[in-house]
Amino acid sequence: MDRDMDRDFWIERTIRKIGNHLMNGRDDDLKRYNLTSNQSNSLLYFDKHPGALVLDLKDYLKISHQAARNIVERMKEKDLLYVVVSEKDARARQIYLTESGQATCDELKKLGSQVGTHLLRGLSEEEKQTLAGLLEKIVQDL
Repeated sequence: MDRDMDRDFWIERTIRKIGNHLMNGRDDDLKRYNLTSNQSNSLLYFDKHPGALVLDLKDYLKISHQAARNIVERMKEKDLLYVVVSEKDARARQIYLTESGQATCDELKKLGSQVGTHLLRGLSEEEKQTLAGLLEKIVQDL
């Protein structure tokens, strides 16, 4: 039993160490774009879900509605997002990336791919596939 607890503790600490390393590097990278982590995640979200609503962003980031609205407003001020009234429901505001927002998002994705390639450089394709499956399993249990 102690071996299992020691192993589980080591795995948790190792995941945390990797996460901290990635977050520190990400924070440094985001400073170049004058973005917060949540703003970066929002750009990537609206790139994948054009026309989504603030409510959708709130659920995705697991933050309050007011916090999601503030993120969108700040990003509109930075000319990264624009909002249109939904044709289906005049109360709903759909959110899209501006041209500048799309360019920034594309740069962030390219940077993320480079970081991922560097991080996983010592793994075979089979090991990467196994790791991806295990991580997905962990995420589903969160």
